[in-house]
Amino acid sequence: FFLARPLYRVRRARTPQSSTGMATPGKAAGPMLITMGEALLRFAPLEAGGDAAGHRPRRFLRSLAGEELGVAAAAAQLGLGARLISVLPTGPLGDLVIKACADSSVEFMGPRTEGDLGIATVLPESTGIHYQRRHSSFALHSPENLAWDQLLSTDCRAWLHLTGTTPLVSAGARKSWDAAIAEAKKRKLPISVELGHHEELGSLEELWAMVAAHVEALELLIVSEEQLAGLARLQGMPADGQGEDEDQKLLGAMAALRAKLKCRRVAMCREKRNNTGLQCRWSLMVEESDANGGCSQVKSVAPVHNRPRNNLCGASGTWAAGMIHALLAEPRFPAARALRRSDLLAALSQEGEGDASHVSTAALDAAELNFEGREARLPGAEAPDSRAPLVSADEAALRIDRTLEHLRRAGAIAILRAKGSPEVAVRRAKELASFGCRAIELTMDSTDWPSVLVELRQALPPEVLLGIGTVMDDSVCQIGRAASLGAAFALSPIDPIGFIEECHRRGVLAVPAGFTSNECWRMHCRGARLIKLFHAATVGPAGLKAILDVTPLRQMNILPSGGCSPANAAAWWDAGAFCVGMGGGLVGKDVGLEPGTLAFEKAVKAWEEQERDAAKAFFEQAAQRNAAA
Repeated sequence: FFLARPLYRVRRARTPQSSTGMATPGKAAGPMLITMGEALLRFAPLEAGGDAAGHRPRRFLRSLAGEELGVAAAAAQLGLGARLISVLPTGPLGDLVIKACADSSVEFMGPRTEGDLGIATVLPESTGIHYQRRHSSFALHSPENLAWDQLLSTDCRAWLHLTGTTPLVSAGARKSWDAAIAEAKKRKLPISVELGHHEELGSLEELWAMVAAHVEALELLIVSEEQLAGLARLQGMPADGQGEDEDQKLLGAMAALRAKLKCRRVAMCREKRNNTGLQCRWSLMVEESDANGGCSQVKSVAPVHNRPRNNLCGASGTWAAGMIHALLAEPRFPAARALRRSDLLAALSQEGEGDASHVSTAALDAAELNFEGREARLPGAEAPDSRAPLVSADEAALRIDRTLEHLRRAGAIAILRAKGSPEVAVRRAKELASFGCRAIELTMDSTDWPSVLVELRQALPPEVLLGIGTVMDDSVCQIGRAASLGAAFALSPIDPIGFIEECHRRGVLAVPAGFTSNECWRMHCRGARLIKLFHAATVGPAGLKAILDVTPLRQMNILPSGGCSPANAAAWWDAGAFCVGMGGGLVGKDVGLEPGTLAFEKAVKAWEEQERDAAKAFFEQAAQRNAAA
């Protein structure tokens, strides 16, 4: 069967639609990216292996694809106006694209005709993609049906972006591609082309014959290393320029090509991926610097490292959206910063699902600020010197099994949010251990958590298991460091990107958080051995029992946290909780307060007069429960 998922999950466009499905030009508040190309249905298997003959049913992810659609959606996420010009079939498949555009804030313009929607099927066995587009409405369309004087009409600054895929789809597509550029030239719109040559559609010579007629009008030509070598051959030029390293040689060759072609800029995205799936990306660009043909050569300030969760998302198209966004900005981003932002955007887009980027301007700005002036390492791609040594998969699984069993016997995790004095936190942890506490979580928003974690490990007996908590997207990269400092488990109030996978590679038990049965089940299916129910007080023990009363859901191990206390722990255990997470209600509120303040003194008094005895009694209760199990 096919599993359909929403692909573009951004704000809905306010685009007026006619009864034929062809939108009328809307007014945008800022600059607009306009693109033209084919939308496709992509089918990608959700599981590896299977009967090569196709006799055993396999689950597939159905999504919308198409380089131009992806660029438009990425641009819309960044706050640009975005318009896709295409030809769609009448009927439900065309409706699907129209809805995806609306959901993405992408304005669709173009006719709808009898025909099919092109299909792209991912074939893992051959590490390729099989296209069925010969009979698509786009491939068969008549160029006369596209009125470019209307399609490129807009009340704001606009930029036309095209790819080299489109003119090779069919003769009609080539004529429309040419007509789009001709109208853009007439309107003096900036134009960019991502060469994007696909051998199955035609030769590089065929494609370049189409592009060459317009190349002098291009603001930006995006090529790969292989395409640069091919173009240099076609132009009778050396494939390498002068320079001490590979990047300098490529920049030299790009500068020579730009000078001969007379376009404004030539850019290249470079990426390398090792056998563990770790990817490094950076970019190069040459651009005209003066009216006399001068040229500047620019390289990304530092590379971006990531471990892509999603290989469906067209990172090169997302990179193009990022670059166009930077070039349309007022004031315009400096070239090196524009490259950096585009690299970050492309890498971040591979952290989500589907074929399109879901990265907002705010997320991009935050990543740029976080990694300013240094290499960017996204979750799961941290530097080797900050990681614990990797263990074998068998050893990692064994450690996780031991940790899980230890937490089951412990019955509870004491949560230290040590925002006050580290000395107070360590002293409290020793006291809890003397009561019988066997699992302590130190949250990562604690003051100098690495130093406190080291002190805890040195101060506590080995039977007290330590973990970290409040892991977020930007701190997944610290899992290796935490493991090297003694953490055996890690908790989060969310399901951070790459969290489960990175923890389990390290032999650290991952405890992501969910609130609904659906969220918890999805994490369970992805390999989470223990799932935090957060905020548990909202659900209550009765709610947890109702979830676990559903037979298939009993497979899940649930740790309620948030609103749990010694007074209600037994109710949670009786409802089926694997163990319970407790913070201030168990460990005392003074741990999170600055010594010397009135609030701290009040919290110390509460601990000494009431909470200490309650904690001691609770751990005696937990020990009795474990003995009776």
